[in-house]
Amino acid sequence: MAYGWHGTERDVSGVYEGDRPAIARLWAFWAGGKDFNPVDRALGEKVAARSPQVESLARHRLAFRSRVTRALVGEGVDQLLVIGVDLPMDDEVHTIAQSINPDVRVVYADTDQLVMLHADAYFSSDRAGTCGFVRAGVADSRAVLNGAAEILDLNRPVAVLLINSLDVLGDPQAVAALTVFRTELAAGSYIAFCHLTAEHDRRLVELGHMCADVAPGPPGVRNPEVLETLCAGMVLVEPGLVPAQTWRPDPGQRPVPGGVDLWCGVGRIRGPRSVFIPSPSPSSSL
Repeated sequence: MAYGWHGTERDVSGVYEGDRPAIARLWAFWAGGKDFNPVDRALGEKVAARSPQVESLARHRLAFRSRVTRALVGEGVDQLLVIGVDLPMDDEVHTIAQSINPDVRVVYADTDQLVMLHADAYFSSDRAGTCGFVRAGVADSRAVLNGAAEILDLNRPVAVLLINSLDVLGDPQAVAALTVFRTELAAGSYIAFCHLTAEHDRRLVELGHMCADVAPGPPGVRNPEVLETLCAGMVLVEPGLVPAQTWRPDPGQRPVPGGVDLWCGVGRIRGPRSVFIPSPSPSSSL
């Protein structure tokens, strides 16, 4: 069962300030969800009017998130680290994963205030011990791992899901974050990501300008060739780096007409590396 996020939002009213658009809430708006504020709606409508494809991209992101979670858990992964949290609409990652293997452990990491308020309420429930939340984002990847180590065994393989977070980083930040994951996680770990491109709709390049005030940062586009360079040091699993709708589509899934400016991939970390030892970091907590 999905968690009652709206009830939590009522409980914390007066604490949360929602006068700045946030990327998690924007994606929720574009995907047809309900967890967003008036400022998110206003910006979301402006962006969608300029580039209508963004609404279908939001749905493709969530569909990839579901498929890759099922695929990784189905192949034996029992630890997931989700960095950049979607406000729930359909199935959350832990719901999907634990429906396949009830023993799967899932840690979410984000810096969005509303997401954190929801998580504080949710993970103080009976899911404590199998699910957790880290107050850190992908730009502070070491803090993410330090916090995640309280629930996950980082000396065993972990699947990192970067579903809505990599495209808010500049090139140096993205390379730095991925380098930390590749060097600190155990061999056999995975990094799954999806990323905006502008191969078919060049207007998506304008997202950075239109969303300049979005927290934690404006989404940007990269072409597939640049995305491939970000996968250096990993082995891409089949079908490789591809448009979202072609990454292991569900049986019977209808072909998507036209191009989709969202590319996805899953890389396997080869290793080896030394035993993971968390370093002190005041910016992370569960």
